[in-house]
Amino acid sequence: MGGAGMIDYGSLLFGPIYGTLGVEAVLTLADTAETQVTVTLIDKTGGLPVGPNVEIGTVVPGATVQVADLAAVGVTVEQLDDAHVSFSGRTWRIASHHPKPVPSGEADGEQVLILEADNG
Repeated sequence: MGGAGMIDYGSLLFGPIYGTLGVEAVLTLADTAETQVTVTLIDKTGGLPVGPNVEIGTVVPGATVQVADLAAVGVTVEQLDDAHVSFSGRTWRIASHHPKPVPSGEADGEQVLILEADNG
């Protein structure tokens, strides 16, 4: 792991993408203190295809966040369960999430967040 030929996805791929398309978001964890941290994510609330067959899959609101960005603010992937995220004037509940790893592993990749409108 991490040999001389390994690509640095964080700086070469995700840095420019999140720097250009990223929006600042406030993540509120579902812990007893309702901990809040600021992260950068890619807004996919226009719809993400989900399901085993993309041709007839369901489209749901979502977002992506770098796992390294979460780690930098002390948040683990497990803490995303039932958390809320606010960005672009709306607040969403994280209904579920799944990894979108890169060849060097999940820690260098992204988490795809499936969002539900927060009506509470």
